[in-house]
Amino acid sequence: MTVVAFVTAAMICVMSAFSGIEMLVQQLFSNFDAPLTIVPVEGKSFADSLIVDSKFKEIAGIANYSRIIEEDAWLQYSDYNSVATIKGVPLDYGSNSTIDSMMYFGNFTLQKDSFNYAVLGLGVYSELRLPRPENDPPVLLINAPIRGKKLSRYKENAFNRANIMVSGAFSVNAELDVKYLFVPLNFARELFAMEDRITSVELSLADGANEEEVKKQLESFLPKELKVETRYDRNALVYKTNASEKWFTFLILLFILGIACFNIIASLTMLIIEKKKDIRLLESLGATRPMIDRIFIYEGIFINTLGALIGTGVGLGLCYAQQTFGLVTMQGAMVEYYPVLVKPLDVVGIIITVLLLGSVFSLALVGRLMKRFAWQ
Repeated sequence: MTVVAFVTAAMICVMSAFSGIEMLVQQLFSNFDAPLTIVPVEGKSFADSLIVDSKFKEIAGIANYSRIIEEDAWLQYSDYNSVATIKGVPLDYGSNSTIDSMMYFGNFTLQKDSFNYAVLGLGVYSELRLPRPENDPPVLLINAPIRGKKLSRYKENAFNRANIMVSGAFSVNAELDVKYLFVPLNFARELFAMEDRITSVELSLADGANEEEVKKQLESFLPKELKVETRYDRNALVYKTNASEKWFTFLILLFILGIACFNIIASLTMLIIEKKKDIRLLESLGATRPMIDRIFIYEGIFINTLGALIGTGVGLGLCYAQQTFGLVTMQGAMVEYYPVLVKPLDVVGIIITVLLLGSVFSLALVGRLMKRFAWQ
């Protein structure tokens, strides 16, 4: 019973921990990625003319949409260098998204007094050793590769260059902080010579809007060269990896649970041997052998059920303690404590699995044990 309880508690804790990681990933990417994004089916960019603004206004679920240009560039400040992804966005992008709530320092300012500004990920900011933009904002040099010009042949002439001031730094997670910086869309158009092209369109949805319904409406009028992706589509590898690890770990614990069920059989074996005289007595009083078999089958099911219930209580208690007191910390991570999310369906599934496995073992093996140790 103790082993069954321990394994049940472990299954609940592990499944809740993976659900917590999944929740954390969703929160991190939901703050950065738009709910829906229009991207080309092939290639990296598409003609701006493919986007018809009036069509978006006909869909009630769309709150805002932004044309985006994303391209890699080489950044320089003093003697420091870095390669990052330039994300050209409209000037009102900060107010139409949640990026301004993720500012680590400074402001999400892209243009002021006709001067262009960039907002860098904290990792990029650190790599370039930029000073804080307090009184005198630092000036960053951006080198954008020119299409068709090979670096080996054209050397420095293979780049378009532009200076831009820095207004602040944002922080989302370790992966995105070392990858992105935001600049005004028009600045990105000139830098990458993409006056009539964009790489994507990001759409934010109105409160209560159905994501899948809006996606279907978009796909109904978009040309075949474009497709609509959700946050899950854009980060499918992260979600699939977490799900695979979650269920692989569940299978390992299920195997351990199977081994634990043999402990129940061992307990029943000792009980049958110990109660051999009582079994003979019951038989002499008129009890049939199938009736006596059922007594020990029910005993095995009872032991397994009690272990499952105790384990469930312990597992839920540990998850509650982690959520409330943060027993397991994460040093240097994005969150202070290891995230845990208890899903009722997961708990019910674990309980049913434990009860079924224990019942199957009891039904399959008790009869053989009785024949060997009681009816000889």
